Amino acid sequence: MTGTSVWIGFLMLGVTIVSHIFLVSLVLGLAFMAPLLEYFSHRWKDGEFEDLAKNALKYLAVSELAAGVWATWFTVALAGFWPQLAFIATTVLFYPLVIGITGVLIGITFMSIYWYTWGVVSRSLHLLLGVVMAVGAVLVPVGFNMIFAFMDDPVGLKRGLAGNGWAVFGNPLYPDFTVHRISAAISMAAMVFASVYAIKAYRKREKRYERASEFGLYVGLPALLVASITGAIYAFLLAKYSPYIASAVLGPLSFSSLATFFDLYPEFVGFMAVVIGIWAFAIFNALHRRFDKAKEVSSVALLILSLIGVPYGEVLNDLPRYPYMVVQGTGGVEAAQLINHWMFIPTSFAYAALIVGAVLMAIFSYMLYLVFGAKQPGGQRANHPERSISQNLSASPAPASR
Repeated sequence: MTGTSVWIGFLMLGVTIVSHIFLVSLVLGLAFMAPLLEYFSHRWKDGEFEDLAKNALKYLAVSELAAGVWATWFTVALAGFWPQLAFIATTVLFYPLVIGITGVLIGITFMSIYWYTWGVVSRSLHLLLGVVMAVGAVLVPVGFNMIFAFMDDPVGLKRGLAGNGWAVFGNPLYPDFTVHRISAAISMAAMVFASVYAIKAYRKREKRYERASEFGLYVGLPALLVASITGAIYAFLLAKYSPYIASAVLGPLSFSSLATFFDLYPEFVGFMAVVIGIWAFAIFNALHRRFDKAKEVSSVALLILSLIGVPYGEVLNDLPRYPYMVVQGTGGVEAAQLINHWMFIPTSFAYAALIVGAVLMAIFSYMLYLVFGAKQPGGQRANHPERSISQNLSASPAPASR
């Protein structure tokens, strides 16, 4: 195939991955938020928070369905256009794939059980079912993140091909990168939750929306801190174990003069601006107690930046490895060596993938507003409607069971 065809195949796979990661991050974050909201609804005897948990679960189901569609597209693209890479994934990375697939099965199964047993089983048992659902969602990146860590630093390749499938878990990038992705997903979902309800609080002037927004920040800010710290550590690890990618992304910050296909340092600076913006608007919302016009503007900015952050970061993680598909230090295995030479990939496919990915993200961003913003989370059923989140957190917990 020509270089253009290889690039088109690389681009198609990349768009699929970015779209899938965007949706999976929403799934993970919402799977964490739903049982957490239910827990505090029982602790504070607050029926409105239980309604919020149900809304989160409804959107989680839709997100899971769409993420599964993109996962299928990813699988077909990988097997059809990159068969040798698919061979490596299903042999050397077999154990991580099993972990990830197990997480998908647990997450989907217990998502259904969690929904249909609401109000049927005891509160303690129902919360336990929600925790199992969240654990399943976490297992997905725990397993599948190994694919991306392996492509950045193929630790365990030879021993894996020789039959030692556990050797890949020695990858130095994997632990930090996995924690980073999990915390970034939780932060994104929580910040979206907080900003949408802050906008609702300003427009509807209802206390319940203020409390919902405050709760989102209580969850999102710690997760954002973890994501920021692990992200910084990941940059240092890339500079050590995958200098080609580090040079392409970090530019002069990588302290390397290595020549790369792409110079993504300006895009990295833009990504840092997005992260700083998320921090700035989140802190402003946390400190600014009034739900006025300034907070509405800040919340709109926080919403947009939070939705941009994860896919933007994923682009910076995948694009810099080109023209290699698997990077080894300062070089690697070129994509042209791994692509299916028996198949012609029309240019229109790549452009269609780009358009579909952009439209999908826009639709789901709007659906977030519809589910969390336009729909009413329930009547005024709270026992303490005027209490703030901080007051509730300092209160003694209510009994956990009926």
